[in-house]
Amino acid sequence: MKTSVIDANIIIRFLLHDHPSLSSLAKSIFLKAEQGKIKLYFDEVVIAEVVWTLSSFYKIKKADLVDRMEKLLSQDWVVNSKKNIIHKALLLYASSNLDYIDCWVYIVSKSQGMTLKTFDKKLKKLSLTT
Repeated sequence: MKTSVIDANIIIRFLLHDHPSLSSLAKSIFLKAEQGKIKLYFDEVVIAEVVWTLSSFYKIKKADLVDRMEKLLSQDWVVNSKKNIIHKALLLYASSNLDYIDCWVYIVSKSQGMTLKTFDKKLKKLSLTT
């Protein structure tokens, strides 16, 4: 089965339904995936861009944003070998005052058994407590 790499704009248009033509095109891509015609690859950088854009530009609340992303990422037709790490980073993001990127770096370091070095005070505090 063919896999398509999806960029942030397609995910954002699909989630927000805010642009008549682009949202419709995004929906058609997701519909093909739901029908089993293609798989969609969500890269970690794209996910970070979606989270940043929805939270900073569109002012989507963390809980709502994480819920929307979790629903998408739980689909069998969405592929990424790091889904588990993405899931953990999203959960930490939802339950903390950290930026998503900080959550991502923290979860990656923990999942790989690495020490996290940072100048970020909030992230450093989290790293010292776990």
